[in-house]
Amino acid sequence: MALVVLVVSACGIRPTDPIPGLQAPNGPIENTTPSLYWAAGSSVVPISRSQESLSGYDVIALLAQGPATGEQARGLATEVPLDAAPATISRVASGLDVTLSSDVSQLSPVAVQQIVCTLLGIQPVGTVNLRGGGHSLEYLKCA
Repeated sequence: MALVVLVVSACGIRPTDPIPGLQAPNGPIENTTPSLYWAAGSSVVPISRSQESLSGYDVIALLAQGPATGEQARGLATEVPLDAAPATISRVASGLDVTLSSDVSQLSPVAVQQIVCTLLGIQPVGTVNLRGGGHSLEYLKCA
């Protein structure tokens, strides 16, 4: 037993104080490879964008630009207007506050669902509040 103690204590590693690190993350983790939701008639459908990360991008601008050519050929479109971008997105207690560059009261129900479903796919945090043009749409969920 004394031999084991001698061998283990002679490994050359000296004790140190704990090394401080970054604070542990809290809340949900951001999904950086989510689906974008495109208009298909009166509903929305998710299309995976696994080949590109959406973290840090203006997702509203991507939705306003519309689906890729191949997706358009499958009948997918966007109802998010070009003037909706740029947008700012903030975390709040109930979920996300999104301020668009356009009037949210002029958005179609499909455009609202495109935005809400896409954002909640990236950051599943509860609800989305859309603001812009002096109007707001509160506590929205992906339906």
